[in-house]
Amino acid sequence: MLSANYIEPGRIEARDDATRPAPGAGEVLVAVEACGICGSDLHMYRNDSYRESLVRSTPEGYDVPGHEFSGRIAELGEGVEGWDVGEAVVGVTGYGGGMAEFVTVPVNPFQLVRIPEGVSFAEAATTEPMADGLQMVRKAAVAPGENVMVIGVGIIGLGVIQALRTKVPDIGKIIAVDIHDRRLDMAKTVGATDGINPKKHDIFEEAARLCGRENDYRGESANIAVVFDCAGYIKHIPGPPPLEIALHCLANRGGRIICFGGYEDRMSIDFGYVIKKEPVIMGSNGYAAEELAESLELMRSGTVDRNILISHHFPLGEVSDAFEAQGTPEAVKVMIDIEQAAA
Repeated sequence: MLSANYIEPGRIEARDDATRPAPGAGEVLVAVEACGICGSDLHMYRNDSYRESLVRSTPEGYDVPGHEFSGRIAELGEGVEGWDVGEAVVGVTGYGGGMAEFVTVPVNPFQLVRIPEGVSFAEAATTEPMADGLQMVRKAAVAPGENVMVIGVGIIGLGVIQALRTKVPDIGKIIAVDIHDRRLDMAKTVGATDGINPKKHDIFEEAARLCGRENDYRGESANIAVVFDCAGYIKHIPGPPPLEIALHCLANRGGRIICFGGYEDRMSIDFGYVIKKEPVIMGSNGYAAEELAESLELMRSGTVDRNILISHHFPLGEVSDAFEAQGTPEAVKVMIDIEQAAA
């Protein structure tokens, strides 16, 4: 079986001698057609972050990443009912394995869902990050007219913007923040009203110009009701961590911050804003099961276009080039396409 093998930061290869897995009880074997490179995969590729939860080891000792993928059911494990060989499905695993010709997936609504007619395998492989965005928007409970900021507009942040446009049609401003103009342009394409590149503008000053400046006994704010932190902490990017920027921009009362982006290390921030502004800070990890199915229905109906977010395609044999591409300014979502010659 052809599979990826993550070795160490900056090193990943394709192997053609991995053992094909067999489905256990309550599992199906999926013949993978497409697998996306997640932001967490990229954290791992940079400095080994989250490795223990992002790879699945083969009997040969190959560490296979990939937890958001699509394909067709190739085999049914013992006790599996209601599913058929050949069905097109989205699979999600919390422990990798998807960057291979075959991967086993437990049968439950959090990890296996059917792909509706008209949705491509590549588009379906973006289901999990879209569901993540739906959960973040649900947790934020954005009210009509409220201004929001999305820090980090890779595939997750862009999904948040698509979810906001779907769930809160009468929202105020949606301000996208990213160091890459390519991603800011895409953010506007899918619904952001404005974009801020911190390499060119001070985030707080630009947000205050767009949304209005508040200044009272709690301090100053840029009248942002909700900040979605999809960037986390990337050590090599200079300046205050995104969480500190979020706290500064956040409204002086009633503000919410939804934290999703990964953290490559510990960080130092000015936490005084938390005392002054009394914000609600929530983590978001994953999605509700129904949000997987909802994501696919949004694609099927044309309510959201996920295909435009896929910037690059690579075959599995070029997985090293795929990871390098995902780290470039031009990339939004890099998709690994897997030919099923061995199926």
